[in-house]
Formats: sequence, C-alpha cells, structure tokens
Amino acid sequence: MGIKKLFVVFALYCFVFLVGCDNESAESTAQSHLEHTAYLKSFGWHVEDKVGERKQSTKNYLPAANVGIDLKPYEEIEITTYLLKEKQKSGKKIFADIYEANGDIVGGSGHLETWEPGDFSLKDKKRLIKEGTINK
Repeated sequence: MGIKKLFVVFALYCFVFLVGCDNESAESTAQSHLEHTAYLKSFGWHVEDKVGERKQSTKNYLPAANVGIDLKPYEEIEITTYLLKEKQKSGKKIFADIYEANGDIVGGSGHLETWEPGDFSLKDKKRLIKEGTINK
C-alpha cells in the first residue's frame, strides 16, 4: 500500500472519529437542555430559548446569594441562562439561570429584566403573579 493510500485511510479514520465525538457532544447538550427544561417546569416556568452558557466563580456570586442558594461547597459553577415564555406585566423579559457543578444541577434563580437587583427564587412564580409583577 502506497503512502498516499495510507494517508487517505488515516484521514478517513480521523474524520469518522471526529464526527463521532461531535455527535456525543450534541447528544450531551440535548440531554442537558431536557434536564434544564424539566427542572424549570417543576417550578412552573416555560423555556422560550437558551440565551447562553458561562463558567462562574462562586465567590461572592450575588444572584444565588440573593435568593438563598448556598454555593460555598463549589469553587466554580456552570450557568446556563434561558429566556422564559412568561413575561412581566410591563412586557419586559424574564430570564432563568440554572447552576450546575460536576454535571449536576445545584440550583437556579430568575431575573426580571430592568429590575435591580431583580433576582428571585424559581419557587416565587405564584408570589410574582399575586403581586402583579408577572402575567399568568
């Protein structure tokens, strides 16, 4: 077998391997999205769209502290932010953050667009409706 054929076979194997790795990543992302959606739905929230992902040091992370979530056991968390289908009475957006450590959901919080601090516990949906802050 010539060097060109070996190179072509090697390139083909590499391509197949990389495509396989990409599929695993896509499956993992899809599974994570399903888990996040189910988590938010357990509090009565509905996901419209995923907004972003980031890693965050837990030291003095105020949005979690503002809603009573203790992140001290973790040095760093992964935060995935979602735009929710629910809206404020003013028409402004509502967002939810899911906190993960070591692949496990460890909590989450909501945020009202243009409110300061605007952070709320995901458990507060009924209270926010009753207060007239958000629509049903």
